[in-house]
Amino acid sequence: MIGRFSRPGVYRELLQQAEFLRVILAGILALLSFLLDRGIYPASAITHSFNLSEDTIATIAMIFALSSVTINGLPIIWGGIKGLVERKLNVDELVSLAIIACLVRGEFLEAAFVSFVMMMGALIEEAASNSARKSIQSLISIAPQTATVLVNGRATTKPISEVKVGEILLVKPGERIPVDAVVSKGSSAVDESSITGEPIPREKTIGDKVYAGTLNQNGVVEIETAKIGENTTLGKVIRLVSEAEAHRPQAVRLVDRYARWFTPVILSCAGLAWLITGDVDRAITVLIVGCPCALVLAAPTATVATIGRAARAGILIKKGQFIEESARADVVLFDKTGTLTQGSPRVDTIIPAAGVDDKEVLTLAASVEKNSTHPFARAVLKAAHYARVTLIKAEEVYTSIGLGVQAWVGGRQIQIGSAYIGGGGTMSLPVELRRSLDSIKERGATPLVVYRDRQPMGIISVSDQVRSSSAKTVRMLKKLGIRQVGVLSGDHEKSVRIVAGSVGVKDVWSEMKPQDKLKVIKDFQASGNVVMFAGDGINDAPALASANVGIAMGALGTDVALDTADIALMNDDISKIPFLISLGRRMNRIIKINITFGLLFNAAAVLASGGGLLSPIMGAVVHNIGSVIVVLCSASIAFTREPVSKRSLLSNLCVRLKF
Repeated sequence: MIGRFSRPGVYRELLQQAEFLRVILAGILALLSFLLDRGIYPASAITHSFNLSEDTIATIAMIFALSSVTINGLPIIWGGIKGLVERKLNVDELVSLAIIACLVRGEFLEAAFVSFVMMMGALIEEAASNSARKSIQSLISIAPQTATVLVNGRATTKPISEVKVGEILLVKPGERIPVDAVVSKGSSAVDESSITGEPIPREKTIGDKVYAGTLNQNGVVEIETAKIGENTTLGKVIRLVSEAEAHRPQAVRLVDRYARWFTPVILSCAGLAWLITGDVDRAITVLIVGCPCALVLAAPTATVATIGRAARAGILIKKGQFIEESARADVVLFDKTGTLTQGSPRVDTIIPAAGVDDKEVLTLAASVEKNSTHPFARAVLKAAHYARVTLIKAEEVYTSIGLGVQAWVGGRQIQIGSAYIGGGGTMSLPVELRRSLDSIKERGATPLVVYRDRQPMGIISVSDQVRSSSAKTVRMLKKLGIRQVGVLSGDHEKSVRIVAGSVGVKDVWSEMKPQDKLKVIKDFQASGNVVMFAGDGINDAPALASANVGIAMGALGTDVALDTADIALMNDDISKIPFLISLGRRMNRIIKINITFGLLFNAAAVLASGGGLLSPIMGAVVHNIGSVIVVLCSASIAFTREPVSKRSLLSNLCVRLKF
């Protein structure tokens, strides 16, 4: 029954042997009762060989039928009683009344067949629904149960639950990586498609991060454990997808609002059928077909299928409501750095102030940026690594969101970021540095001003490359009918406009602090727009939280992104955003189709039952056919294909053929 099998997020093995055999056993008992009652072979041959009287045969047939009702009917009746006790209307009550009515009238065989058909239908519904729930099961199945731990050079196999942070693990070709870790020895290509949806393996070498559940393809590597169990990226994905599937979408809440009327209305229809025709069987059939299982299944199954499909594409959705909001979005706004750009900027120039060495500027800047996760900080640290400078311990590190980072290094206050982090703005810079700053901006790069004790030491120029998928994403969004696409960035106007222009975006907001981005989003929402904002999940937390849909880039292994955003792109691929919107729109269409079909199907079945066209047993069959149709319609979402360019198809083919 729907009360037992329609809850998304319940992941138990389908057709469990005990339950399945119990339902089949009850069905066999009902069949034997039917054969005995009608005197049909082979039952007739058996009773004849034992020379049983007609009364004895009738008694045996009744016992078989009652046994069948006990096995299959009691769980339904018990579900109805629980609903009444908890003051929650459950559709089990309607079928319970039908079964009880059959028993009172002495129609034990009919009660047995109705119970069997309804229970078997529920199992079939669940089996069909399972295709929409594969996302969790597939994620769980790829998690290794054991790991090879190296202790003093000796390999020992341990259960995953016994592995500790800091231990060195050995991973051979063809094995799945058991934990989140850092490569400490060796190199290999790692297939991360199980988490990111990206089919092309990534080369991993010493110092690179690897993630639980991903597949080591062709090299032997030693990895140092960083996160285990539920703290791994795979563990978080499983938890978040589970929470998302437990969400009740708006369509479900709408159905719930009117659910309390279902039972009284159907009871009234059954009563009318009895009063008008005097046929109790018609009233019983109305009770059976009146169960709105197809209607109640309409939204949950579609939501589960959509979340599962999104997870396979590397789109992690926290709650079902964000799919609905994505489908309604008409304004899409992007952060620049790490979103429209690759997020892997590099230092191209260091301009020191008079009397200052460029290595000193880089040393102090890198010392302050050491523990920062911002893309510009990584660029500075990479430049320091290649320059072989020695970092100095930084103390009291503090990030001023939208401005930069400051700390105490060697007893001096060091600041790096916007010219305004030093308090005086660009006018406080010497003329030479001011000209250099303007030149850097003019070519679209980003200047990071370094201050020591609030005195400018120099400027570090950082540039980033636009993602190859950004222009395609903007075109696809416009094709989907998104009314406005814009860029919100804390970077200077020239840099933002160059990037925006290269991807086909005209609307630009530059030099914005977090509160400024927040205001732009609020203004759009006040005008009735549904706003989707995509950012890096670190510096854009207020904007991500305030948008109707906040999408975080760089989610793979980034705790902040997983915690702050509504949706996370596990592979930094913004071309997934149009697919997300299309998927949400398809989900909404399927839900509307399901609800319309459920209402019309139930109404037609009730009329047919009241008109005597359906018997109770036929009504049970028809009822379950409607439910299965709805579930299969929802499950079709799981097979939605992503739009793939010809170039992507060629690239994937080359990878498969190992060219």
